[in-house]
Amino acid sequence: MGSSLKSGTRGDSTMTLSMKLPATVTPLSRDARVTVVLLFIVWLVDYFDRLIMNFALPYIGKDFQLNHTQQGLLVSAFFITYAFSQLPGGVLADRIGTRKTIAIAMIGWSAFTGLTGLAWSFSALIVIRFLFGIGEGVFPGASYKAISERTEPGDRMTAIGIMSSSNQFGAAVAPLLGAPLIAIIGWRWSFGAAAVAGIACCFAVLFFLPPPSVQQRTANIGARDVGAKASWAIVRSPHMYIYVAMFFGADLVAWGVLTWTPSYLLAVRGLSLGHSAILIAIPMVVAGAGTILGGKLSDLLNGRPRRVAAPALAVAAAGLLLMATAASLSAFIIWQCVTLFGFGLAFMSIQAVPMKALNAKFTGSATGMINFGGQLAGVFAPVIMGALIDRFSYVAAFVFLALGALLGLVAAIIAPQTPEALVRKLARNQLLAGGFAVEVAHAGAER
Repeated sequence: MGSSLKSGTRGDSTMTLSMKLPATVTPLSRDARVTVVLLFIVWLVDYFDRLIMNFALPYIGKDFQLNHTQQGLLVSAFFITYAFSQLPGGVLADRIGTRKTIAIAMIGWSAFTGLTGLAWSFSALIVIRFLFGIGEGVFPGASYKAISERTEPGDRMTAIGIMSSSNQFGAAVAPLLGAPLIAIIGWRWSFGAAAVAGIACCFAVLFFLPPPSVQQRTANIGARDVGAKASWAIVRSPHMYIYVAMFFGADLVAWGVLTWTPSYLLAVRGLSLGHSAILIAIPMVVAGAGTILGGKLSDLLNGRPRRVAAPALAVAAAGLLLMATAASLSAFIIWQCVTLFGFGLAFMSIQAVPMKALNAKFTGSATGMINFGGQLAGVFAPVIMGALIDRFSYVAAFVFLALGALLGLVAAIIAPQTPEALVRKLARNQLLAGGFAVEVAHAGAER
């Protein structure tokens, strides 16, 4: 692998300059813009299908006589399979392509979203949400790979930042649509409506997703020749686990806040579901803005989580402590905005270095691996917070989340800071030959 990284001569200063990543964000191509818009909409539906459970929890809990720990288990059941489907989903996208993988994912998750509304017991809900997690877990790696196939390293995180801001905007839309929907037609029919939206988006992807760029189509042909061993070689890299830990810590904050804020506003602040929906939407819009800004900064700074993710997660940790102890409702929402802006700003920096270092050949596998860490946090946060609420209080539950922000901060400090630095680490594995972005590989070889 070492020789493949040294295709240029050290004395050729012109080649050295031309092969380095651009210092500014380059404009997105038309196909990239169409892909971003299409996947932004798909992610909105993905998040609506997922987060409507958070607003249905009080009603489901009442219907099935569940305590907070059991309600937390309903959310965690989804995240168990969602987390463990991330890497297989990314590998599947690397093997059969993004269009097919996204379609499989959307059909699967839409089917089990609809079945949630037909559940007849707590046990049935657990099983259905378990299977629902598999469908949704296959999607993220394919969506990141789809962006990677249609962008260059210099604009990649800007494109991914816009697409990924749909996560936060989706979390804002979910209460605004989900809360009145549940109030009007009930929680069971609401899951049915969400399933229909998912199927509609599936057809949109099949018909309107542009083909990959010529350069990335060539890379994908090489990926099929390499085989599954090369994709799984990503998993064996200890350096990648630093980004996994970073995402676990950051997402512990996000999933904890998203899961229990609706119940907190109802139980502690005495708000109706409609009023809660409006207040929940505000911090998520702020988080979405932070995600877009984080994507642009990650392109401008060529990754460097120490400069973006670390300070952003420090802000999130401080915001959590102030949010948990806020005396008034307005203070609670303000500090929640601060917390989730910090999370959104860090979000793209966590993904930036691997996404810039690897070409489309391995981005499905790599992002699937990193996403596994984030979604594993979704397994622990809801049920641990539910137990803390049952035994202590919401204050203890929200303070617990600060530990996640601190874990992510430490990982951001020790992680390889640039794509070139990560390539030098990964290049020792011969199975990853040809899997790096050309510009990054040459720049790494020159150092």
